[in-house]
Amino acid sequence: MKKSRKIVALLLSLIMLATFVACAPEAPVSSTAPESTPVESTPESEPVESTPVESEPESTPEEVNLDEGETPRNETLYFGTGQWGPVINNNPLSGNSNNSLGVEQSDMGRVLQYETPYMFNMLDGKAHPLLADGDYSWNADNTVLSFKIKAAAKWSDGTPVTAHDYAYTFDTHVKYETTLGVDFGQYIESITAADDLTVEIKVKEDNYNMLKVTSYLPRVYCLQKAYIEKMEAETGGAAEEMKNADWWEAPHSGPYGILFNSNQKIVFERNDDYWGQDASMWGKLPAPKYVAHNIYADNNAMGTAFEAGEIDVNQQYLAEIEKTWEEKGLPISTYIAEAPYQMAATMPSAVFNMSRPGLDQKVVRQAIAYAVNYEQIISSAMTNQSPTFAEFPRCLFNPSEPQRALILDEAKLAEYQWAGNEVERSKELLDAAGIVDTDGDGIREYNGENLSFSCECPVGWSDWEASLSIVSTAGKNIGIELETLFPETPQWTEHTQTGNFDITMAGTTVGISAPWSGAYNMLYGFGGNFPETMTFNQGRYYNPRVDEILALIPNETDEAALKALWEELNIIYLEEVPSFALMYRPAYFHEVNESVWTGFPMEGDGSNIPPQVACSGYGIATLYNIENV
Repeated sequence: MKKSRKIVALLLSLIMLATFVACAPEAPVSSTAPESTPVESTPESEPVESTPVESEPESTPEEVNLDEGETPRNETLYFGTGQWGPVINNNPLSGNSNNSLGVEQSDMGRVLQYETPYMFNMLDGKAHPLLADGDYSWNADNTVLSFKIKAAAKWSDGTPVTAHDYAYTFDTHVKYETTLGVDFGQYIESITAADDLTVEIKVKEDNYNMLKVTSYLPRVYCLQKAYIEKMEAETGGAAEEMKNADWWEAPHSGPYGILFNSNQKIVFERNDDYWGQDASMWGKLPAPKYVAHNIYADNNAMGTAFEAGEIDVNQQYLAEIEKTWEEKGLPISTYIAEAPYQMAATMPSAVFNMSRPGLDQKVVRQAIAYAVNYEQIISSAMTNQSPTFAEFPRCLFNPSEPQRALILDEAKLAEYQWAGNEVERSKELLDAAGIVDTDGDGIREYNGENLSFSCECPVGWSDWEASLSIVSTAGKNIGIELETLFPETPQWTEHTQTGNFDITMAGTTVGISAPWSGAYNMLYGFGGNFPETMTFNQGRYYNPRVDEILALIPNETDEAALKALWEELNIIYLEEVPSFALMYRPAYFHEVNESVWTGFPMEGDGSNIPPQVACSGYGIATLYNIENV
């Protein structure tokens, strides 16, 4: 089926391209970007060979205006990822730059502009070298990790990337207490330059965690020391000014830099002097001259643009995606040819704010979680683009075999798991706890106050909105008022990170240290001393034993002991319900329209290219594989 769809897609693409050339539009259409995967040869192996491109037939040139963000369509790859509002800044020290393509330091850090030493590939679970020259290594007692920077690596201003840059970047994060500095500063004693190209990372022995140290490598960007020092001189080293500076002119080592930014779109332009065309890396430049992202109102607007060929790679949820090729005959395909069409990896969850009266009570959290109709979420909110909790009973693990293999005793966990839509069970729990409706208004009270809360996620995230509407119905069924709230994405981000919410939605992570990183991000309590801004464990859940277990797991080498720790952690999570998964979801949706570009990864194509954003971790290899239709 996949091959036939591909052929149909290419034929339709040729027809659409012919029409496009004949019509010669005056300005480029809207945007979105793809989720990608690495090429067969990894950066440490031989460079990818360039494929000769035949000269294109002459056509009427497009009228473009780069100053207004207009670029030639056949040179531009349009993304459809998470850019729901204008970019705030280009500063990797910022806690919220809202720059989804250019500044996102997650476990699969975006490397379109700034770069990390390594790139994570979720298909093979490996960290592939980018700025780094070969694999990293540990010393004999596993207290120091080291690697070298590629001699060819250069900043966009032509100066070399050095180990001194990388060391100063870490010191800067710690000095100004950025979210990354506060996080990793607990585990990394120091990062130093042994020489111009050799980096040494020393682990804190009193908080020893090898997984946390290795997760730093594909996540945190290397920034130019000279530019940081320049900004320190301009701001006087004031922490907030350093973290809020815009950094539009900052040198970067990646293949693209920002060309245009407005409330309507953001455009990146390829640096044709990019160091990565050296034989030690890709051996050539990425195919698109420009990558762009238009800012859409919601999933529906993005889906309409995607079907129209205005987006090349869409990574947002589209309801009933199969109808685009089965009924509409569009040149669209997904990473997996059959349902559920996507590679499930994360678990978007309803997160309780543990400081809210009522929600600080375990029985209330349990009652809400038990009452939700998860089958309805899968069938309607997700239109079956997700495995079910019946197939993979809920716990801290996603559906993948490596994670499920960590379950010690499925029967033991089953005692704490729930199927959902258990309304009577929830009512009985609340009644037994004395949390009842005393004034007849249909809403139960706790300490004399109605149990009335808001459930929020960004406006336009249609699958999340629909999921929270089902959660709201569950609350009504058991006498708890749960009103849905859908703010703009930047506002939701601010609410979630600062703890200004009742119940919010948040996702787990996929990366080199998963599933530990996912559990850490959901449950680690900082010893009860939370930073003002939290990019994970937004509900501020704290359990001393959980922090202990999370510290033990990364260094446990005995398989039986490791599984026992995971079992204890899962039981605590299922029993206390600081959050609960609403669905299994791909790390990124991967839907491509091959009207303009072709060569995107698909399951089983032998490319080892994962369905990641085509600038996220090793997913950026996609940009070196695609070509114009």
